[in-house]
Amino acid sequence: MTSNLFHKVDDGVCVLRSKGVFRQCDVYRRADTLYAKWGTGFIMLYKSGTSLPDVQLDFVDVPMPTTFDVFGKMIVA
Repeated sequence: MTSNLFHKVDDGVCVLRSKGVFRQCDVYRRADTLYAKWGTGFIMLYKSGTSLPDVQLDFVDVPMPTTFDVFGKMIVA
């Protein structure tokens, strides 16, 4: 797996909330960090939300153990 590219996590899904609207999105992995597909790009998943201030993480389900690094980023354990 090339660590600089985004790779879709099979069976990975998350629910994001923005301005009262919930959106189910695919989960991607770049190196050990997890991201959500958002529009034509990707946003990083954090313990406290996402890398976009107005988008909150409601739910995430991935088929691998996850944890958070010292900065709160969601990573593969």
